[in-house]
Amino acid sequence: MAYGGDVNRGPFLNGINWTFNAIALVTVILRLASHYMLEKQGLRSDDGFIILAMAVNIARSIFVNVCVSMGFGRHLKELLEEDPIHATKTLRLIVALQAIGLWTFTLPKLPVVALLVNLFGKRDKRIQIILYSSVTALVMLVFVMTITTFVQCTPVSAQWTLKGKCWPRSVNVNLGYLAGSYSAFLDFAFALYPVLQISKLQMERSRKVVLASSLSLGFLACITTVYKLTTIHSILNVGDPTWATIPLEVWNSVEGTALIMAASIPLTRPLMILVIQGFRDLTYRITGGTSASRPAKSTQNAPRERINKSNNHRRLGSRETTVGSHDDILLLEAQRSQEADHLESNSRRPNGSEIFKTVDVHISRR
Repeated sequence: MAYGGDVNRGPFLNGINWTFNAIALVTVILRLASHYMLEKQGLRSDDGFIILAMAVNIARSIFVNVCVSMGFGRHLKELLEEDPIHATKTLRLIVALQAIGLWTFTLPKLPVVALLVNLFGKRDKRIQIILYSSVTALVMLVFVMTITTFVQCTPVSAQWTLKGKCWPRSVNVNLGYLAGSYSAFLDFAFALYPVLQISKLQMERSRKVVLASSLSLGFLACITTVYKLTTIHSILNVGDPTWATIPLEVWNSVEGTALIMAASIPLTRPLMILVIQGFRDLTYRITGGTSASRPAKSTQNAPRERINKSNNHRRLGSRETTVGSHDDILLLEAQRSQEADHLESNSRRPNGSEIFKTVDVHISRR
């Protein structure tokens, strides 16, 4: 992958960075709109985490833009020939950019954990401790890496002036591999856990697939993180860091925004359902209310939906009558399935010679 060519990679980094951040920002807005428009609730902890993660990503995007305007993406030799002082300032900004980039893949995990706790761990303190402890360990590791980014050289300016003593760069590279590997593991675990929990719910398989898919987008973030690990070695290139580290920053942009989208998209489902229903109603009115355009309804001769009645399944705790939290939104399908199961069992006629009266009700819409 050329990452923008061999002359100036900066515009390529800028394009990728702003494109993915724009998509992530849209998903965050839709998430918050779905929360406030449909649930009518105030700010929650996971909302605060997602806003913080998005703010850090936008701040980093602005910083990337400034670095590119100063020559980030071009070869250091050319920058030194044009203006050595300006090139030194660029190298200093790149060091700060690398420190900020560490938090773009760390902070988005906080809203993911808050969502999982809200859905599956409200009544299980052990799950809460495990989830929050796992992400706290990553935060502490990244905090240490942020400090070492600046103190690895004496004086600190030796990182961009090359005048002083520095640790072997392999120290920071190894810390990067450690943090990246652990981050990928968390992405995988946070995506697998809801899939396993949803598989235990008593609902139709198709609905399980929809819910599990919306909550397992972290698998894509995990793949992105694993691929990013192949670019960490670029920080060893002290001879041309303004050009060689572009791949690492590109995948930092993709990884951070992918995590934000994975944390936001599942909570946009109620709003998406509302939009789809509105579109169907609009289509029905435009086409004149013909039977062909009317949404399909179950008929008297249609086969009744089969509900999984296995005793090995359980339903996660959720409020029975109101939709007041994220777990009610996502897991309300389980409640509906149980209600359908109850209606189906009550509608069965007992064996015997009793006489039953059948009434057909027809509803027409004008």
